[in-house]
Amino acid sequence: MSYSKQKGYLQTYFSYLKKYNFSVAYNDYEFFPTKKFPSSITPFNFNVSPNQKEFSMIEYLHKGVKRTAPFTTFMENSETNALIIIKDNSIIYEGYFNGHKRETPHKLFSITKSFVSALIGIAVEHGKIKNVDELVKTYVPEIQLKNITIKQLLQMEAGIKYTEGHFPWRDEAKVYLYPDARKLALSVVEVTNERFFHYNDYHLLLLGLVLERATGKTISEYLHANILSELGMEFPSYIIMDSEKSSFEKIESGLVMTAIDLAKFGSLYLKSGEWEGKQIIAKQWVHESVNQLNVPANMEHFNYYNRHPWGKMWFKQNKAYYKYLWWGHKNSPQNNDFFALGSLGQVLYISPENNAVAIRLGKKWGVMDWWPTILYKLVNLK
Repeated sequence: MSYSKQKGYLQTYFSYLKKYNFSVAYNDYEFFPTKKFPSSITPFNFNVSPNQKEFSMIEYLHKGVKRTAPFTTFMENSETNALIIIKDNSIIYEGYFNGHKRETPHKLFSITKSFVSALIGIAVEHGKIKNVDELVKTYVPEIQLKNITIKQLLQMEAGIKYTEGHFPWRDEAKVYLYPDARKLALSVVEVTNERFFHYNDYHLLLLGLVLERATGKTISEYLHANILSELGMEFPSYIIMDSEKSSFEKIESGLVMTAIDLAKFGSLYLKSGEWEGKQIIAKQWVHESVNQLNVPANMEHFNYYNRHPWGKMWFKQNKAYYKYLWWGHKNSPQNNDFFALGSLGQVLYISPENNAVAIRLGKKWGVMDWWPTILYKLVNLK
């Protein structure tokens, strides 16, 4: 890392630290340069079900103990900003809390990753990428990694060195705040030939380089042309850039969008990539991205997270898995739900079994329970 880049990174780091005390914030997009995506001239509007859900109470877990609370009080106290449930193509619940409204933009954090999964699938369909078994070096020959494939990046199993934490020398902090993410991506090194699940954001930086090189377009251009412009977005959305000078999109965590427009992306996946009669994402890609087939059966694949409380809870049941930048849950051998998950409890939950999409966006995680479990319960209520 050159002195000038190191200096620029540390300046950014301490400026962020001063403003947010390095506790990531749902509205910290105000700190970064962004690129704006316009709303649609003819926005898509979901039907509103005549049978609206009226939730008076909610059941949840706190430290393993079942509790109940008044629904609105729970949402406010858990610092939830938006909750939407759509079943059978109609909104059955749409609520906003703590001063938020339908038009309020919200940082999606790692839900952004699932949009990147869609872009990789579109690039494959367009013939820009041959297949996901290609080596990353095919598109980024100067990378230090030798035998890493695009698929291994999508599944977070590339054996890449990555240290978690918010101190400035930690990789997690660098990815979040480094002002030249392309250069940072080229510094990534492989530390093991063993392929196990390690959720880390270097995978996304590398996928960003692959997308740029393969398509000849910026990620913003490709995202807008192939997804956002197709969905009839009601409100403007944004993506955070690493810096004005570098202008590399933060595709690990940088999308900013309203909950109702995020629901359109969820509905696109619920409908196997079809939108208003047009196949936006190949059906086969959607199926391959999120289903439970060909997921490592050996739970040792996820052992890295045995020391994390959420990891023990999530993976020990032998029903959880991770596919192409989507989380999944096996409801039975025949069907599964899947979801995108971001910091502070941002969740886009998709349940094919219930023909439902559910969204929770918030200022903080706010509960001891697992938000996907809460949303699963809500979409299963009759």
